[in-house]
Amino acid sequence: MSIKEFLTISYRSPVLAAFFTIIAPFLYSIITNRDWISIYNSIPQNLWIFLVILFVIWIISIAVRKKMMYITHPYGSSPGYGWKDLGYWSYNDVLWKARIPNPGPFSGNNKITSIDIEYEPRCPQCKTKLEENDSFYWYTWNCVNCDFKKKTWNNFIKSNARAEKYVEGQIEAQYDKKNQNRE
Repeated sequence: MSIKEFLTISYRSPVLAAFFTIIAPFLYSIITNRDWISIYNSIPQNLWIFLVILFVIWIISIAVRKKMMYITHPYGSSPGYGWKDLGYWSYNDVLWKARIPNPGPFSGNNKITSIDIEYEPRCPQCKTKLEENDSFYWYTWNCVNCDFKKKTWNNFIKSNARAEKYVEGQIEAQYDKKNQNRE
């Protein structure tokens, strides 16, 4: 575990820092043969307030970083006959390219069995794939072709999973609507 990960992801580091802040004056009192209560009282109140605020900000930062993390693997397997594009769907102010496995030449079934959403979202203005930058407290999605920029707490992986659920719901609603019109 790197120092950055230890400081930004693990709750152990702020707990150790708080523990050390409380224990350090006590250890100092043992070494200098002074009363440990007087050492705690000699620390200015402004310093205690600063340490508490710093500790709270640290805990909040770790909570935000943990919320931003989403551990899944964005790359799946490719179907044998490739993909058939369904088009672009707007979700979370960006475009997501929806596709289904191509049924192939020997399949007589045209029913949609599974829907896949491309990993990277696309710019709503020019349909270029977006880049993702981790800005510590949020993710910034940038278009390399135009000036589109979006800040979000969700990374591509988490947004992709949500977009896939949204698109599936939209396609099922269209399928149900077509079936009601036939009846």
